[in-house]
Amino acid sequence: MKKFELSFDSIGCTETYTKEITILVVAPDKFDDKTGAMLFCHGWGGNRFQHQEFMKAVADKFNLLCLSPEYRMSGFDYSPRNGHGWFKPYDLSFYQTFDALLALRFILQLHTNLNHKRIFVYGGSQGGHIALLSAIYAPNTFAAVYSSSAMVCVPNQPNLAEATGRFFTDAECKVRSVPYLIDRLNTPLFMEHGTGDETVDHALNTAVVEALMKERGKPCEVVYYEGAHHDLSPVITKLDAFMRMAPKFLSSYENQRIDDFTAASQIIIPCGDKTLSIDWARDVRDSKLLSWQ
Repeated sequence: MKKFELSFDSIGCTETYTKEITILVVAPDKFDDKTGAMLFCHGWGGNRFQHQEFMKAVADKFNLLCLSPEYRMSGFDYSPRNGHGWFKPYDLSFYQTFDALLALRFILQLHTNLNHKRIFVYGGSQGGHIALLSAIYAPNTFAAVYSSSAMVCVPNQPNLAEATGRFFTDAECKVRSVPYLIDRLNTPLFMEHGTGDETVDHALNTAVVEALMKERGKPCEVVYYEGAHHDLSPVITKLDAFMRMAPKFLSSYENQRIDDFTAASQIIIPCGDKTLSIDWARDVRDSKLLSWQ
């Protein structure tokens, strides 16, 4: 396999600048017409190296170019010295999701021979939140989503306000809420969570999404690890859990839809008193790629 890094410009928080994002890439030694892509999303305060062992485990085995963007406001963006932590106020998954999706779009434009039917996304904790939102903001792009120990919404609670250093409006909560947007999640979903997780309560997060998906007859498979913590210890490691689940979809799942980047999709998401518009045809320097009405 090959390992290298790339950087690209992501959308800015204002019209006047873009944000440089670094991507860790682990690619298979040989590319063919089945070589797909897998997006890995790191956790809160983490960095692009968090899932490099996962990436190495699947690149050649499952014929995937694996990419892990280090999205804004955390990791080495926050601390060049140790690559951990986050800025306050912290955006919490909105612009970070666009950093992840635009990294994927950049890679697909750079490697035009990749198989767009085999595009997957994995994330844990906040990365699991970003993985789920990615499949909502780009609803025709992924063959399957894998979300581990994920938070799924942004409630205005004192502990979250302290951690992020900010308050979220109703529209900001809705656009980050997987349960609120569940009808827009039309990609097969694989999830896992420890029932002893004291950081992200499985009953208020994964179990809620599972119930809503099954209520709507949407494909959803969940593994609960009894008594396991946020990192699934002491029951299993995250990597071992991933390698147990991965063959179920990486070997067989294909997306028969035209991905949103190729289709230049326009996505409209009502969020209470505001509506988010995403135009995947536009450049990152175009303020209308992402706009609110």
